[in-house]
Amino acid sequence: MDEYRVVVADSSESSRKQICRLLNKKGYKIYEATDGAGAIRISRSIFPDLVIMDMNLWGINAYEAARIIEEDRLSTVLFITSNPNKTFYEKLENMNVFAYIMKPIKADQLYQMIKFAIMNSNKIKLLSKKIEKLENTLQSRKKVDRAKGFLMEKLGISEEEAYKLLRRKSMDACIAIDKMAEKIIEQYKKK
Repeated sequence: MDEYRVVVADSSESSRKQICRLLNKKGYKIYEATDGAGAIRISRSIFPDLVIMDMNLWGINAYEAARIIEEDRLSTVLFITSNPNKTFYEKLENMNVFAYIMKPIKADQLYQMIKFAIMNSNKIKLLSKKIEKLENTLQSRKKVDRAKGFLMEKLGISEEEAYKLLRRKSMDACIAIDKMAEKIIEQYKKK
């Protein structure tokens, strides 16, 4: 098993220790927080694989702490609750992983939910990286197309010739073609 880093954020010492004991049996590397601010602070320093957070945290509201952790891409949060209600489900819909653990905690349920949350979190991260790469590719293509348009218009050449010229200029300058496209766009925008 991989040694996953898990933050356990629970204001109740007995509950926190119980969860930590169960996680130790499975070989997880565990970090403990007694309040929401502590969970955020630990998450900022170690980027854990998962944060298990009790709904009744001291200090900063559990929803707010979870929102910060997930929006800053520090980790994924898995809530622990004893009484899920309509508000809880509405807040849960905005989380990366739509899952939670019910109290009293059962070991098998805890292990399954952790595995589920980490697996889905990893899938989400992978898809996010793919989306970011595709967006960057699309932006680069737009720059290249715009630069080709300027070259075609200003030099009276075909699209293929404009592309070859752009590619040659980028190779001569030893820079990426989209960076050369930016330079050409800036050059012709000024004229």
